[in-house]
Amino acid sequence: MLKISREADLGLLLMAELCSKKSLSLSEWAREKKLPYRFLSKIAGKLKLAGLIKSREGREGGYWLNKKVTVGQIFKAIEGEKGVVACLRGQPCIAKKFCQQRKILFKLNQTLEKQLNQMRLEDLCH
Repeated sequence: MLKISREADLGLLLMAELCSKKSLSLSEWAREKKLPYRFLSKIAGKLKLAGLIKSREGREGGYWLNKKVTVGQIFKAIEGEKGVVACLRGQPCIAKKFCQQRKILFKLNQTLEKQLNQMRLEDLCH
């Protein structure tokens, strides 16, 4: 079965938390939930770089959602363009000359991507 990375899993968890709050102190949330702050900080950096969240440092600081977001956008921000198999990620394939399942895997990849892009974060938060 397909696997979601720990980074994407925690990124989705962070985004769901942000969806239910106006702003969030990452360090307090990490401490409260017993999650690795440095790892969450790295994830938050990727989400911020993708324009999905904003942040401000200082006493009134924290993180908050920048816009309405899909689950697909979250995964893409954290993991980049991903395919279910190496050849769909543009990597060389040793079975390219005789592969019979590429069409099926390509369709699976498209279906998965379409579904993730249709799921809105706000739907997961209510």
